[in-house]
Amino acid sequence: MASTAAALLAEAKKWLGYKEGANNHTQFGEWYATLVKDKSFAYASWCDEYVSYCGYASGNADIVGEFAYCPSHVNWFKNRGQWHRATEAVKKGDIIFFDWNDDGVADHVEIAREDAAPGATVATIGGNTSSGRSGSQSNGDGVYARVRYRSDILGFGRPAYKSAGTSNGSGGGTKPAPTTKYTPPAFPKGLAPNHSTPSAKSLQKALKATGWMGKNVELSDNYGPVTQKGVAGFNAKHGLNDAGKSYDPAIGPKGWALLFTLAYG
Repeated sequence: MASTAAALLAEAKKWLGYKEGANNHTQFGEWYATLVKDKSFAYASWCDEYVSYCGYASGNADIVGEFAYCPSHVNWFKNRGQWHRATEAVKKGDIIFFDWNDDGVADHVEIAREDAAPGATVATIGGNTSSGRSGSQSNGDGVYARVRYRSDILGFGRPAYKSAGTSNGSGGGTKPAPTTKYTPPAFPKGLAPNHSTPSAKSLQKALKATGWMGKNVELSDNYGPVTQKGVAGFNAKHGLNDAGKSYDPAIGPKGWALLFTLAYG
């Protein structure tokens, strides 16, 4: 298949109206879970899995990327020299990342359906969102066409489409920089169940990204029962329990490195 914006959007539009199943289960999650050999991704937040699947199914995987976590996808475009500011002109087929709470971290991703001049609203199509403004924008139930405000956009990646079918030259036009191997952050000494120092928030974010903690659980410094349950499930799944334990809520350096690699690598 041709590596074009038109092909990507044709695939994306096939899924308009698609609805997730129980516990966020989707076909896109199943595909990504098979790709990374981790079943938990079949039930994870799926906006980026949807975009990545559309890239794969349209012959654009190598230029769109294959991710389940938006910040990692952002870094991938930045490493390739294909990242654009929210204030710039948008081209059809651009991959648009959103930051709802203005903390500089991507919360959601969609595909641009049309070109948009600087400052104009952006027509998109995305998954794991809602059909209107009243529903959750990054924890919705399906695939919908939307019109987004510039104020919600963090920035966008522009895939280097390889053949005709783009809109006004939407290819990146920049030679991709070599990507670097992901290195997990250092394990925080002293991180342990029922403690608040060091903070457990980074651990909780990684658990959410890999589907081991609910998306709506409030972040907390405390390594409490919900965090412990997520870690225990992750440890059991990956054979990381301490010897003799069937339930192990403590994350160790090895588990920490694996969890963060699965989440952000």
